[in-house]
Amino acid sequence: MTNSSTSPSELVDRYTEQVYHQRDLTSLETLLADPMIRHEPDGTRLVLTIEQAKLRIESFHQQFRSMRFTNRKIIQDQDSIAAIYEADLVDEDGEISTICGIEIFTIRNGRITEVWNAPAGNGSWG
Repeated sequence: MTNSSTSPSELVDRYTEQVYHQRDLTSLETLLADPMIRHEPDGTRLVLTIEQAKLRIESFHQQFRSMRFTNRKIIQDQDSIAAIYEADLVDEDGEISTICGIEIFTIRNGRITEVWNAPAGNGSWG
């Protein structure tokens, strides 16, 4: 569970804003548990240190000159949040691709400890 001053949705909003919109990878040190676990759709369970998480996200920043995530719906309980999102990804040529998907985050002690990630689809939720 998060500390009393930060809800799971506030923490995930901060993660999206700082890490993806502002491209501040140093903020991962205060947002993620070390290690944190990513659950992939094929059953793979990735245990990532903060440094490994930085490298993973850096690769996205290298592919896109900007990424803008918008949460369309949030479902939250005491220590988890499901975020149904859309994202506009702008490549180096200025081309915009829109994707949509869902991620589920588990928050403990004020940090993201686990993420379940389904493959993103093309387009918006409409």
